[in-house]
Formats: sequence, structure tokens, C-alpha cells
Amino acid sequence: MSVLAHAGPAGAWAWAGLRLAPEPAIYENGAHVGLPEAQRRREAADLEQVWLSRHWQPDGRAFELRYTTAPGSAVACTLLCRMPGPDGRTASAAALALRDALADCPRHVRAEPIEDVGELHTALVPFGQAPSRLAEVRKRLSWAWLQRPDIDFRLGVAVAPLIGEAVSWEPVWEALARAGAPTVAAICLEPYAPPPELLAYLGYLAREYGRLCRPGRPNPVFTQYIPPDPFALRAAPLYHDALAALSGPAYRLRVSLAGAGAGAGAGVCAGVGGSAGVGDAVLPLAEQIAAILAPPTASPGAAVARTVAPHESADAWTNLTGMQRTWLDTTYRQEVPQPLGEWEKILADLVDVPQAAAAFRFPYEIPGRPPLFATARRSTAPPDAGSAPAAPGPDPYAPNF
Repeated sequence: MSVLAHAGPAGAWAWAGLRLAPEPAIYENGAHVGLPEAQRRREAADLEQVWLSRHWQPDGRAFELRYTTAPGSAVACTLLCRMPGPDGRTASAAALALRDALADCPRHVRAEPIEDVGELHTALVPFGQAPSRLAEVRKRLSWAWLQRPDIDFRLGVAVAPLIGEAVSWEPVWEALARAGAPTVAAICLEPYAPPPELLAYLGYLAREYGRLCRPGRPNPVFTQYIPPDPFALRAAPLYHDALAALSGPAYRLRVSLAGAGAGAGAGVCAGVGGSAGVGDAVLPLAEQIAAILAPPTASPGAAVARTVAPHESADAWTNLTGMQRTWLDTTYRQEVPQPLGEWEKILADLVDVPQAAAAFRFPYEIPGRPPLFATARRSTAPPDAGSAPAAPGPDPYAPNF
């Protein structure tokens, strides 16, 4: 059975997967001869955005791109999916149906189902135990204590949007190909329909920050005006844009990286372009992804890289191996001095379709450049995952792993 499932008192989850590789015919047949590289990339990104929109269904599904590599191996790409259900059999059937639907990939990608449960387990659990190096890429949070007295909240927090354009992931794949230890980069999307309560809260913040951008009067009796709040001047446009962007389909986004080997820096945090201060290849790779996802006009960068705090490594590893999104407060909250509310936590990883498409880039190749990916034309030994496949349990629809 080409599915992994886990059942518990609250229900079941099931996982399935596909092997992905660049489709060579897209350029070998001359379809793109004479087109500039930027145009080829833009056309591929447009097809990927259509694919994402077609599979947007907030029914508990999640799908994740995994880019993995090991020294001496080409980069391998898998597309994993997860579905819930009341029991293992129902969840497994839903996961297989979703996998078959996802296999209808953009024309520049070749997809093959993972039929062997051992290969699927290795793709889902790439290391035998939680690795010593874990990092996350997040949307940047900015904050300030508001200076105006005419406000109901004192701490202002804003979330920067990611880039919503076709971006090149070749630098990330090249860095993965050069990695000196087994490394995984995972981009997980979960379709999400913003509820009316979230949109109402977002509208309230947009109005309040907009009001704070204008001079105010602390008391109607006095004619003295107080100046606009400096933080509100930066936050108001972000909330107005977020309200417009999230009125349609949206996704919860998680970008996680893991690497085997020693040398992880415990508790080290760095932003885009910052110094990790440790001999860790995972954090620089996370910073490279953050730089790609940050709009070039954003200052500071709209995305940041964070080494997972040691006490949150178990939850981060569970997020990666189960395609979950447990909130990692120390890692995700960045430097905000107070815990975030539930709506703020959702806004911190919520993206619209263009932003999701920029992060969820399928593998592709550029003619004339050295190949990076493992394909049927260029077979390569599978990365050493460091773990043996888990044996399925008595119920083939609900193996324990």
C-alpha cells in the first residue's frame, strides 16, 4: 500500500507522495528556443500558480515540496501530501485521491507516484532521529510601543508580505547540490479560507493604524493636536494590502530546513544577510531562501531565517515529519516582547496565491547549465536517510511509523 497513515482517538492522518523531476522535453523539443531565460521562468511560474489555484481546497489537506541532497548526489524532489479522516482507511483513500490529482503537474515537471511504502517513509522522515540542525524561514515581524494615547492597544505588530513574483530558485538548488551533509528543504502549504472574524479583525487593525497615521486630538476640549504615530505610518499600508490580498484564497506557509551532522548553533538567530556565528550550513541556506522571498524594495527584508531554539526542536521535527504547523513561540515570535494572539499567529504565516507560488517553486532546468536534479535520464543513488523503512502495522491502511 503506497500510503502511510496514523490513527488516534481524535481521528486519522494519511500521507502519500510523488517523485518530481524537470521535464526535459520542455526545452529539448525546441518549444522555448529563442525565449529569454526570464520569460521561460515567468511562464513556468504562471503555470505553477494556476496549479496551486486549482488545488486550493480548505478541507484539511496539505502538500509539501521536499528538496533533498546528500554529498555526491543530485538534488531529489518529492511532492508529499497529507489528508485527514475519521479513520485510517478513509484518510488513506483521501490521501491517494489527492496524490493522483496533484500528479497533474505543470508541463515542465514530470511526476511519478511513490508506490513503495519504504521509499515514502524515507521521503517523509529523512533522518533516523531529530537532526542537530533545524532552521525556519518566516515572514518578518516588526513591532513598536505605540506613542499615541488614543489607542486601545499599546504594542504594535506588523507582518511583512513575501514577494509575489516569479523568482529564481536555482541558487538554492545549487547550494543544496554543494551541501557537505544530507540536507532537506521543505516548503509546506495548507489551503486556508480566512474566516469572517479574521477579516473583521484585519479590517479593524487597518482602520486603527490608518487613523494613527493622521494627527489626533487627545481630548475634544483641547485644540492641540498630537502627531501621527511613526510605527503606524509603516504598519497601515501593510494591513491595508493584507486585507485586500487575503480576501481571496490563502495558504498557511511553513518553510523548514534540516541537516544532519554536528555543528548546529543552539539558539542562534539571524536575519537576512546576518551572521549565524556558527559552522552551520543549514542557516545560510535558510537565509538564501529568505533573501529570494523578500521583495527587493523591502527594507529590512520581508523574510527572515531563524535557527530553531533547542527546546523547540522536537516540535519542529514533528512539524517536518508529519507536515504539521505547531507554533514555535521562541522561533516564530522573533523579537516581539509579548506573546502573539491567535489571529496574529495566523497572519504570521498566511500568504495569498502569488506569494505561495513564489515559495512553492517546482523543479526546472535551464538549457546550457549543469544539471542539478536526479531524473530518469541521470539516475543517482538515493540519499542516505540514516533510517530503515518502518514496517506497516496489522491494518495496511494504518501503519504505525
